[in-house]
Amino acid sequence: MSGISIIGIRIIGIGSPFGDDRIGWEAIEAIDESGMLDRFPAGVVAAYRCGQPATDLLPLLSGAGAALLIDGTRSGAPPGTLRKVDAGELRADAGNISSHGLGVPESLALARTLGMLPATTVIYGIETGSIGTQPEISPEVRAAIPALLRAIAADLRRLVRETV
Repeated sequence: MSGISIIGIRIIGIGSPFGDDRIGWEAIEAIDESGMLDRFPAGVVAAYRCGQPATDLLPLLSGAGAALLIDGTRSGAPPGTLRKVDAGELRADAGNISSHGLGVPESLALARTLGMLPATTVIYGIETGSIGTQPEISPEVRAAIPALLRAIAADLRRLVRETV
């Protein structure tokens, strides 16, 4: 992982306005509120919200030195379960890794094929419960945010240290 450009670590929260699928967006909001990114020099780390992985994820990955993605998952684990997966472990036909149907695995496979996938691409999956049409995420899923932020902070420190 050495050789990652110190400019361009991107944290991308994938989600929608509905129920537990908001987790990626809520996580980005929590990151912004925590001041975590203020600990790094300007331009080193940026956080983004992504609503449509099929169309919006590739431009966010393009030119990044590393990418940390946050998304809701549906694997049958209890809601709020946090998993960390390297993008190399995903298959485009994996199914159920994302709540978006056509989404993250397929977009990452396309980015890999086009040479746009950052060498370090990690997905933090938080198991969701009901997506539904309610605007709020469930307490079980929201409870995963502190552990998620600690994991992301540790990865950011490691990524920045590897570039020095």
